Amino acid sequence: MFTVPVVFIVYKRLETSIQVLDVISKIKPTKLYVIADGPRCSEEKLKCQSVRDFVENKINWNCDLEKVYSNTNLGCAKRVQTGLDYVFENEEMAIILEDDTQPDPSFFNFCEELLERYKDDQRVAHISGCNLHTNAVNFKESYCFSSIVNIWGWATWKRAWGNYDIKMPAWDKEDKSSFISHWCSHVKSRKAIRKMFDLHCNNKEPWTWDCQWVYACWKMNGLSIVPSRNLVSNLGIGPDASNTKQRVRINMFPFKIECMTYPLDHPSVILNRKFDFSYYFKSRSTPYKKFVNKLIKLKNMIFKKIVHA
Repeated sequence: MFTVPVVFIVYKRLETSIQVLDVISKIKPTKLYVIADGPRCSEEKLKCQSVRDFVENKINWNCDLEKVYSNTNLGCAKRVQTGLDYVFENEEMAIILEDDTQPDPSFFNFCEELLERYKDDQRVAHISGCNLHTNAVNFKESYCFSSIVNIWGWATWKRAWGNYDIKMPAWDKEDKSSFISHWCSHVKSRKAIRKMFDLHCNNKEPWTWDCQWVYACWKMNGLSIVPSRNLVSNLGIGPDASNTKQRVRINMFPFKIECMTYPLDHPSVILNRKFDFSYYFKSRSTPYKKFVNKLIKLKNMIFKKIVHA
């Protein structure tokens, strides 16, 4: 039995939910939170219910199931925020997966060990399962400390989530150039990050939650753990996605999920700027850059519609 609480965030996509829950069921967590948003329209009601029914029927082990369900549609941002607020009102730490983030089973042990190791270390705020560029730097340890806050399979503590504010009002009072320069070592990436922070600061209708979490981690001077191997991939890129929507479906990205080896080799708690720079550089110079740019354009379009509505 696996004793660290696991959070599973679902909506209406049964196919990917089945794949992710299949991996979760292999480690049999004793506590499982299922966060589910409500349907946006009558046509989605059956899909949402089908996902909830499947999850509840799939659990055939001794498990304390917490159903954090919404009858109305809160939207991705507010559903994740309110759901995780509830989780961390009750738990000191948790592992979080969405319905399109498929982990290798070793991801859970990776998080479990590091959640315990750094539970009282204020220098560490986030544990990532996804590494999009495992060849960014060939470090010998099992992971490094980074400014890269990946949310395709992750873990954190109550002490860190307590700093999260979806409206990120403190951003308006920052020395913005200095703040971003400190955390982002790649000059060409700073403009895009600042633009996203500006976009979400005091936004009354947020459509995403992850940019605010990146800011919260940086604001608390919290480092992110990034594994040397990619332990989680996204299954949901395509026409049915919420934030990773595009015409052509990509079955899995990154295209390879790896298994972490044990025992873990632990590095010093120091920001690995060499890794960060190489990671940002590769993100801007590969096909992944096109995907990220598409997301930014989509969010900008939504923002303009809200402003002019």
